[in-house]
Amino acid sequence: MRVGSSSDIYSLLVPRAKSKDNSEGPSESVASLMGRSGSAVGSVSVSNDDAAAAFLARLAKNNFERDDTNGDGIVERQEYIDRAMQARSDGYQPDLADVEKTWSELDRNGKGSLTEQDYASGFSSVFQAATGSFSKPLR
Repeated sequence: MRVGSSSDIYSLLVPRAKSKDNSEGPSESVASLMGRSGSAVGSVSVSNDDAAAAFLARLAKNNFERDDTNGDGIVERQEYIDRAMQARSDGYQPDLADVEKTWSELDRNGKGSLTEQDYASGFSSVFQAATGSFSKPLR
């Protein structure tokens, strides 16, 4: 995956400029409010846990939008599998068993389809995010 491509995680890590209508809610501004490890900006204090939760919510939303290939607001099992089984630009071809296992973890109720809220709930149980700092330099 190349940094700067439309499908990379890089865009999730770079703070966005504030929009006038603030239509995406308060979680969008958490990244821009964060200084180093849970600092306060103005009168708003943001903890590391809040920043990690906001990042995970944004990541889930972006993945839901990517996986909802027909744009109907629901990710069906077959829709998810078809999208996940596509060969990636680096040549990696996922294994069907792995894709189905991930789907079963996302779809904990076994309904066969996920709304955005169901997807976010399953996503947060499958993927974890945390913030912190290192006491020693990385080498």
